[in-house]
Amino acid sequence: MAFKPSKRSRRPQEDADPNLTPIMNLMVVLIPLLLSSAQFIKLGMIEINLPPASAGTVTQAEMPKEVDKKLNLTVTITDKGFYLASSMAVALGEKGEGPTIPKMADGAYNFGELNTLLTKIKKKATGVFKDSDQIIIVAEPEIEYQTVVSTMDAARTFEQENQTEPLFPSVALSATVM
Repeated sequence: MAFKPSKRSRRPQEDADPNLTPIMNLMVVLIPLLLSSAQFIKLGMIEINLPPASAGTVTQAEMPKEVDKKLNLTVTITDKGFYLASSMAVALGEKGEGPTIPKMADGAYNFGELNTLLTKIKKKATGVFKDSDQIIIVAEPEIEYQTVVSTMDAARTFEQENQTEPLFPSVALSATVM
């Protein structure tokens, strides 16, 4: 005796192709959104020169001899103010001790006075020293990043009669020696 097949065993045939419409709709919305937001992202970069890495110890015979006089101007940022030094001398404060440019009474750094002093040094060093357009900035670990950036800005240019003139455009950062 033959039985009639039940309706339960019959399954409706499923489409073999996946439904890509929702994913395509998502891409239609996401691609223009990502492209339009890309124009708002901007990078701020400050160009600096790092000192070259040394590979071990150098003996006296291997060390190059300096023939040109170098200024090696260094601005050290501490919690007391700015110390200025060069290969010729260290500039001390008014009483012969302390920072060259101390902090102001309100505890802020005096970038205007730093710019003025660096302008005087630049005028005296131009033509005398080979590296009269280079400066090294050294900061203590506790110094805020904005203070370092403002120091770099004060060292790069100065304004004279509504014109911006280059001061020390080649800025190098250095680590502090404890």
